[in-house]
Amino acid sequence: MCNLEWQVDTLMRLCSAQTPSEQAQARQALRLLVERAQLPAMDPEYLVRQILLELGTPDHLVGHPFVVEAVLMSVENRCYINNITFGLYPQIAAKFDTTASRVERGIRHLIEVTWLRGDMETLTRYFGNTIDPNRGKPTNGEFIARLTNVVQQRMKEAA
Repeated sequence: MCNLEWQVDTLMRLCSAQTPSEQAQARQALRLLVERAQLPAMDPEYLVRQILLELGTPDHLVGHPFVVEAVLMSVENRCYINNITFGLYPQIAAKFDTTASRVERGIRHLIEVTWLRGDMETLTRYFGNTIDPNRGKPTNGEFIARLTNVVQQRMKEAA
């Protein structure tokens, strides 16, 4: 259930509650709703890590922190999406004291392993028809761009 549906459902339960126990449950849900509304916007790093976990991406792979950093940098500055090879990879390489080619390879390996071991239903839900069926998996740029879009969308929904 999406956030808005949950909010409406909570208010409807409060309005239609007849017994004292139903009213108490509805009030508790309404308190939770108000607390959620007062929370700051979601942390983008937390969102990226949750999405990778949901996709079935192994944490131990070298490319994992590279993908997290790539998405965070792309959320902050969309220009990186269109300049991955000469903009994003070198920036990540400098941060992790490695080379741009190792960053590229680490991310590519992470995508390969995710597509082999990950939950196909979840992968399809996130990537759907955005992937070339002949290749079967997204390119590094497609993967980073899609995760960036999902994180930005969730942050807007939380705001």
